[in-house]
Amino acid sequence: MKITSVQNELIKSLAKLHQKKHRDITNEVLIEGEHLVDEALKSNLVIKTLGINEGDILISERVAKKLSQTQSGSDIFAHIRKPKYEFVEGNRYLICDGVQDPGNLGTMIRTAYSFGFDMIIVSLDSVDPYNDKVIRSTQGSIFHIPVVQMDLAQAYKILKALDVVLYATHVSDASTTLSDVNVENRIAIVVGSEGSGVSDLTLKEANHTLFIETSHFESLNVSVAAGIILHAIRKP
Repeated sequence: MKITSVQNELIKSLAKLHQKKHRDITNEVLIEGEHLVDEALKSNLVIKTLGINEGDILISERVAKKLSQTQSGSDIFAHIRKPKYEFVEGNRYLICDGVQDPGNLGTMIRTAYSFGFDMIIVSLDSVDPYNDKVIRSTQGSIFHIPVVQMDLAQAYKILKALDVVLYATHVSDASTTLSDVNVENRIAIVVGSEGSGVSDLTLKEANHTLFIETSHFESLNVSVAAGIILHAIRKP
């Protein structure tokens, strides 16, 4: 049996997962593309797969177009559960403070996973980590590394109790240079929004501010800056 109607109740309920409020209510997500589906399967998150040529449920091209959020469309989808992540005690943390661009957030999640970070904390005013563009930018790494969206005041309290040193990216005369960071410590790197940087709360709570030594422009794209920092302080 193949679902050919976009008015099918299952299809309509899955399409609602394009909206954050429905993802939050159900704790479920709709993903698309072979690579992401494979990564979700590896993490045992998949409820059902749907596809034009293969899957638990076969669908028509018209239905696939209804479910897809990409310009080119997709042949396969998966209805998945959100990963249930708890706060992790570790040595390396990335904190995203007000990051709005889904491509930047997704790239930073992927980078943190690549360099062996233990956890990513996303502020409540950042973009939803389960936004379709974020997930695609993570290349599926969001299914393998804890990503928790939470109040940063609470996060900083927990991290300080674990003796984690907080470094906030911020250019000032008092800032520590990247080459002077003591990588033997437990470290959390805080990166800020694309427009205004880290919040006043972060500047107040940080043990140090941090900047990358550059030859020309002081300001770098947030995901580029994060990549440089995360590589430099990856686990010893």
